[in-house]
Amino acid sequence: MKEFLAVLQKTVKPQTSPVAVKLFKETHFDGKAKVKNKKINICQQIAYSRYYNWPTYITAEDSYCVLGASCCGLIETPERVLNGEVNCNVYQKDIHAASNMQRLMPRIDENIQGVLTYSLERPVENIQPDVIVMYVNSAQAMRFVQAFLYDKGGEFVMKSSGDAGVCSRGVAEVYKYRKPVLEIPCLGDRRFAMAQDFEIVVGFPFEMMDEVAEGLLNTHKAGIRYPIPFDMVESCSLPDDYTTKESDL
Repeated sequence: MKEFLAVLQKTVKPQTSPVAVKLFKETHFDGKAKVKNKKINICQQIAYSRYYNWPTYITAEDSYCVLGASCCGLIETPERVLNGEVNCNVYQKDIHAASNMQRLMPRIDENIQGVLTYSLERPVENIQPDVIVMYVNSAQAMRFVQAFLYDKGGEFVMKSSGDAGVCSRGVAEVYKYRKPVLEIPCLGDRRFAMAQDFEIVVGFPFEMMDEVAEGLLNTHKAGIRYPIPFDMVESCSLPDDYTTKESDL
């Protein structure tokens, strides 16, 4: 874990902490969590962990957003969500388009008992996470795509629904398919969980951590650096009064 964090600081320099997400299937988390038994959203859990390094734990009874709760397997997806009622005339023009969007949204099929989030900088003892989630800018996201493709090449395909961003894609899709994702934070994440205009969600399965670190480090060594060094011009065009004249010397 320390080695991965060191690679992140060397190659990507994230502004907020990487977050570990653990989904409990058969038992509940019985450890200490700074935020527990509180009505919050999945995106807010991640925000507490990435901004403040606080561990959080919620169950179905605590999960406030029905989209986050159903995407992460805490509850069975309600019919009003599946048939598109929740997003009809908001994100889509009619019920057919709305249900189409919901049908393709990634959801965990298993019965999840609780969701634990914590900062990788403050690991929780005896817990191995399922998913790692980070918020980065577009240049840092580029570095992660390069890391994802370092070993096998190919192309990186990003999908988005424009809603339920980090819960459906950053957590559920990664957990279900064990592949990395990039996602655009949704409206709720921005309004309630402090996602910034410039941020992009990066998610990948925990078992990919070494592969991601290798890709970041080796592309860094090959000369791909962040922040991106600018190719500065040797001279620039300034108004005449702003240039140093011979008479000024």
